[in-house]
Amino acid sequence: MIDLNYLKKFIYDLREIVNNMELEIYLVGGYVRDKLMNIKAEPKDADFVIKGDIHQFIKEIGKKRYRFFTIKESVGIYRCVLGENTIDISSMRGNSIEEDLRTRDFTVNAIAMRVIHNKIFDPFYGRRALKSRILKSVSDKSLEEDPVRILRGIRFYIKCGMHFNLETEKQIEKISDKIMESPKERICREIMLIIKEDQLGIAFETMDNYGILKNIIPYIDELKTIGKCKYHMEDVFTHMNLTYGVFKDILREKIKLRNLDLSIFDCRIGEFSLKEYLSLACFLHDIGKYEAYKKENNKISFHGHDIKGASICKAFCDNLKFPKRAEKYIESIVKGHMYPLGLFKNEAFNSKKATYKFFYNYGICAIGILTTAFCDNYATRMNLDRQNEKERFKIFIEYMLKEYKLYCKMKEDRLLNGEDVVKILGQEGPVVKIALEDIHRLRYLGKINNRREAIDYLKSQPF
Repeated sequence: MIDLNYLKKFIYDLREIVNNMELEIYLVGGYVRDKLMNIKAEPKDADFVIKGDIHQFIKEIGKKRYRFFTIKESVGIYRCVLGENTIDISSMRGNSIEEDLRTRDFTVNAIAMRVIHNKIFDPFYGRRALKSRILKSVSDKSLEEDPVRILRGIRFYIKCGMHFNLETEKQIEKISDKIMESPKERICREIMLIIKEDQLGIAFETMDNYGILKNIIPYIDELKTIGKCKYHMEDVFTHMNLTYGVFKDILREKIKLRNLDLSIFDCRIGEFSLKEYLSLACFLHDIGKYEAYKKENNKISFHGHDIKGASICKAFCDNLKFPKRAEKYIESIVKGHMYPLGLFKNEAFNSKKATYKFFYNYGICAIGILTTAFCDNYATRMNLDRQNEKERFKIFIEYMLKEYKLYCKMKEDRLLNGEDVVKILGQEGPVVKIALEDIHRLRYLGKINNRREAIDYLKSQPF
């Protein structure tokens, strides 16, 4: 739970220190911005700027059980974590709060409040910009010096319903091709934060409208030129956007899939959850179509685009320094997104062997693949929906989600455990895992129904 009084208590505890040390301390950044936009807002994080001896301040505030650790020693940034809240403090840049605020990105973030005095400093008219929902760079150099700030601006655009002013738009257009020269970890984090804040599924379309996306993700412009065929009425890029939007609608339960437990996507890999990573995978699912595109005798095909797409995604994620587990997850989703459609066309309703093989091959990624396959199909504007195929595919995906729950339940509620297998076979090592998987498979297929049958099966096999 968020401690609503964490900031009030921190300010109370630092009052005596500030007075004794004759420090100037200011609350700056997102906390001030969000509170000015909505007094009822509950920001989880707070940023302070200190003019004075920051090391002595950390020592003194430490006596009140606040433990700060170094974020960036070279510029004097330190952090204290209080449950789900964080407090960052940094040394003032320049000789005054006005000089410090001049180094920030947008005017809405260049507002400060002097602690103790409760006095607002707004030298760049950030409050006026907040009222008008305008994103204006603090100076001509704000974005040029740090192009990643463009992505941060897109995040505010999406989160707060803001718009860039004309001057800032021109700056973005001028330097958007410089974004990838920035530290890749920062680019990755900002992209994921944009996706996290994006409730309505407009993130990639917005970045594309400002000419940003083509500098980050390969083949963006090329994908706008292909894709229309007997199955699709739209180009590939438009379809990728639509698929991403469908998943966002699922997350906010505007579109519902029976047997899909959304809480499974709350699982985290580092700072972000599977919700964000699967959102990205839904957008990237057809990125391999440009490399796979073929036209012969007026027939268009994209055979193998899933494999090519997985390779492109791996290179993309590796370049942006995604966590390896996240990279593997996205790669698996893109590689497997056509698998459910193949099962559907081969009538896997009647083939437990085929469903087992899919679940076994993809494990926990199976749910993400099934969800992506649904979003892909739902977003497809088909020239002709023969035999109500889209509705039948939805029913199939819901059936597969139900089957996956059964698959997992059987795996968790084993008829035999490892010790049982060792006693029965008189062997240890890899053979135990193979035996347990065999029992699980046969149980799922309905060929083993109880513990006695499992034991008899093991005794009959030449392991």
